[in-house]
Amino acid sequence: MKRVESIDLFRGITIALMIFVNDVASVPAAPSWLHHVDASTDGMTLPDLVFPAFLFIVGMVIPLALDKRLKQGLKPSLKHIGERSLALIIMGVMMLNAGAYNPELSLLPKTVWQLLMYLSFFLIWNVWDPSLKRNRVIPKIGWILLLFLVATYRQGSAENSGWIQTGWWGILGLIGWAYGIASLIYLVSKKRKDILILSMGFCILLYIAEESGRFSAIQPFVDILHPGKFIGTHTLLVLTGVFAGLQIHLEPKQCIKALIQEAFFLGCAGWLLHKEYIVSKIQATPVWGLWSAALCSLAFALIFYITDVKKIKKCGKIFQPTAQNPLTAYLLPAIFYILFDLFSIPYFVWGQAGGGYGILRSLLFSGFILWVTHLLTRCKIQLKL
Repeated sequence: MKRVESIDLFRGITIALMIFVNDVASVPAAPSWLHHVDASTDGMTLPDLVFPAFLFIVGMVIPLALDKRLKQGLKPSLKHIGERSLALIIMGVMMLNAGAYNPELSLLPKTVWQLLMYLSFFLIWNVWDPSLKRNRVIPKIGWILLLFLVATYRQGSAENSGWIQTGWWGILGLIGWAYGIASLIYLVSKKRKDILILSMGFCILLYIAEESGRFSAIQPFVDILHPGKFIGTHTLLVLTGVFAGLQIHLEPKQCIKALIQEAFFLGCAGWLLHKEYIVSKIQATPVWGLWSAALCSLAFALIFYITDVKKIKKCGKIFQPTAQNPLTAYLLPAIFYILFDLFSIPYFVWGQAGGGYGILRSLLFSGFILWVTHLLTRCKIQLKL
């Protein structure tokens, strides 16, 4: 797949921001615009925009990735979509449950179980060189380890113990569901923009139907998957990215014009729905999804103009590690948090010293993660995404 530098830069900036805002969440004195808003608050801040930005980018890459695979046939494309979605869902659910692990009910200490979980991810989903025989065995070892961790997992108490729960699927799980459904829609649409637009409208209707209780007859399904949010709003965000991704092959001026037009219509749609629904990331409202997508479309138009039109590319070098190896960069902070706990490093205590010190700590940590990601990429440690 031919890499589009503006998409790479957009992805790199988004992942770097995701690392920073996730870390600065542990700094109570940080400005309010660096913290998520409450679920019931009508509004959004910078952290509330980062997740939809990544969903938007996932959508942008779908036409580039699937068009190449479709040349090999429909079956390999469906296999790729299924494997990729399942991998993200598995990782998301495992990470979601990691914090609730109770070592008193299982075999391993909590930090050991968590570190082995991340090790299994790298063993299974790293981009191994298939020409080396040993590399064909490594993913099998990873699967055995992961299945062992799943089988021995317990949470809760001795009186009321539980096993792995889907909950809200975790960030990666949400991406997996939205990516899989949006990819199937793209295959069906065959690049027809009218079908993509109708699909976006249907996603909004799913949210409205769930909020109005239309799915009460299948409530157990709703409690697990929340079709209005996970299939509705999150898939909507990926589809807006797909729509933007189809503009990449246009002439630069036409591409930028199309992106601005998309942002305008998404913004208008969000304004109309705002009369009924608030802007809320936690509730995954369609207004949040539409306005986030509009901002992402404008942001990408600016990055496209700087990178592909003006050919100013030096400023993006700092984000190359997260652009080329985004999933590894996303997982690394959680691994280091476990190591901090294991070696009694008071990392989070340092964030209590004050807003400025806490923000500086998060900036330095984010830069450190970019550096480690760069080193791992050079060592051929790169998770598939």
